[in-house]
Amino acid sequence: METNRTSHLERIVSGVTTCLAIAVVALVTKWSLSTEVHILFFASTAASAFLVFTLPHGALSQPWPVLAGQALSIAVGVGFASVLDSSMTTAALAVGATVILMHYLGCLHPPGGATAFYFVVNLKQINVSESVIVFLVNILIILALAMVINNLFHWRRYPLFWLNRKSAANPAQQEVSAVEHFNAEDLHQVLQQQDVFVDVSLDELQRIYDAAHTIAQQRRIENMSAKTKTKTKRKFLKAA
Repeated sequence: METNRTSHLERIVSGVTTCLAIAVVALVTKWSLSTEVHILFFASTAASAFLVFTLPHGALSQPWPVLAGQALSIAVGVGFASVLDSSMTTAALAVGATVILMHYLGCLHPPGGATAFYFVVNLKQINVSESVIVFLVNILIILALAMVINNLFHWRRYPLFWLNRKSAANPAQQEVSAVEHFNAEDLHQVLQQQDVFVDVSLDELQRIYDAAHTIAQQRRIENMSAKTKTKTKRKFLKAA
């Protein structure tokens, strides 16, 4: 079982910021929609908020997967329901097609599955244009809040490429990367060989490895220093 090693502060920040974002989009949704059935799609936007505020460095939480993934899910859901029907079978087909298209477009975003499902099942009961507009506005609000709130905390960066750009400008970070035996492309090849998808970008994996390598180097230097001091002390005692 994987252990959560985040600090208590980070856990509290994740919960409070997610709560704030969901409260904002919930109010927007309630004030903007004409019928109660529309409110059901809020579950998907709430899941998106959870990802961008709880896992801001995750690959699935970045702006492109969030916005493109949700927009694609809406298009597939509306398209399938319009061409076929609003049955559960059609909903399942729409979700499956959404996942496949997300893979090819590089915008995997799990809440999109719920979005596609919602639009298939409820298409005949909602004002489609109204729902689509409010839904996309909610997503844009979540992304805007994420870019502002996440960056109020020095250990968070959103979008992730802001963190990568900061690391690239750090000479110490570049020095560590220069002595590595592998780079991001090597990590990419490993993931291809394993044929798996992980919810972290290659740049983030490289950054984590660089930080771990620096800590390991510091530990080795400290151990060597301690051994040198011990040997010196022994020699001094023998001479005495």
